[in-house]
Amino acid sequence: MKNKAILVSFIALFAMIFALSTVIASEVDITINDVIVNDVSIDGPTAAGYVSDTVPVEIKFTANEDVSDVRVKVYIEGYKDEVSDSTSRFHIVEGSSYIKRFSLRLPSSTDLDDLTEDLTLLVRVSAKEKDSFEELYAIRMQRNLYSLNILSIETIEKVASGSIVALNVVLENNGNDRLENVYAKASIPELGIESLKVYFGDIDPQDETEIEYDDSEEWKDLDREDSVRKKIYLSIPRNAIPGTYNIEVEAYNYDTTVTEKKQIVIGSTQTGIYPSVMSKAISIGEDTTFDIPLVNYGNRMVVYSLTPEESQGLIIEVEQPIVTVSADSSEIVKIRVKATQSAEEGTHLVTINVNTESGLVKKVTFTVNVEESGITSKPNSVLILTVILAIVFVVLLIILIVLLTKKPAEAEELGEGGETSYY
Repeated sequence: MKNKAILVSFIALFAMIFALSTVIASEVDITINDVIVNDVSIDGPTAAGYVSDTVPVEIKFTANEDVSDVRVKVYIEGYKDEVSDSTSRFHIVEGSSYIKRFSLRLPSSTDLDDLTEDLTLLVRVSAKEKDSFEELYAIRMQRNLYSLNILSIETIEKVASGSIVALNVVLENNGNDRLENVYAKASIPELGIESLKVYFGDIDPQDETEIEYDDSEEWKDLDREDSVRKKIYLSIPRNAIPGTYNIEVEAYNYDTTVTEKKQIVIGSTQTGIYPSVMSKAISIGEDTTFDIPLVNYGNRMVVYSLTPEESQGLIIEVEQPIVTVSADSSEIVKIRVKATQSAEEGTHLVTINVNTESGLVKKVTFTVNVEESGITSKPNSVLILTVILAIVFVVLLIILIVLLTKKPAEAEELGEGGETSYY
């Protein structure tokens, strides 16, 4: 009897725990009033959307209880790319009605086997410490008769002004009929530039291989693809202001057109300016030179202009104010600096502005230390000349003295030994 009482107690306890857990994990209590897809109510005709289209979805519901941290999510499962959208968390109040709006990008034709396909739209309402409320709704997706899709636009993320951008563009026929004479072009409207149009040819629909061909047709038609990849080249102006731009790629033919955007960053011209010596010392009246190496890393020729800024007491000359540097090469420009008689002793700045067609590339600043020595260059020349003249004078004086002392001696020697008397 005692064992039976214990068993009954355990069963009662288990029932209480189960009931409590059921209360805690109860479903979010709401009532879905309407689901509208692409402006068509689910309660009416089957809502239709076209492949790769972005369709609006509205969920109208009424709260049957107060709940916090509620989130509504709508999605379509079963495709390689996630098709979903959700709200941020919010609070619902019992008896109140709510409308939540979403945007869903439908799958592309690569996920569609037939002309039409029925999809399942799942609406999920979740909340913290609550089971999710879920409902399923049927919608239909179909192909356009004529429809182009830009599957991808591939290019480098950053380019230099004056360079050429190569865009790898893949076009897909996601319609239900062949697209003939398809072209594509690229542009950057902010810069007012546009590429030449590129011919992509005829593009067949995805299920072209399922078409029954007559005996007169060639078998090679069976191998046609529903997508084509080609390159489009776009030239960036040399005077393009550095910044972020949108490249617009437009694909079109007689029946349809589509446009996609790709973001790109345009930087200044790809150059390197690497002076090795940045400081020198000279005396008043002397001059010196600095070298500015210009390196062009780009794939196009760059024209540089070098302009010196004024510096009091210095004469600054650029040997090549305009210099052309070929692609992937370099040039060295010499800067001559002379300290005039009015130059003050101390450190002076020599600034050279290096410009291209796109504007200022870099300010190169050198320092010149002007030293006022005790004897300047001109007095040194006078001193040397004075010393030379003094030496010459001393030599001439010695020679004169030697000559003057030598003549009487010779005369005396002649009189003593060789004098002749006629008397």
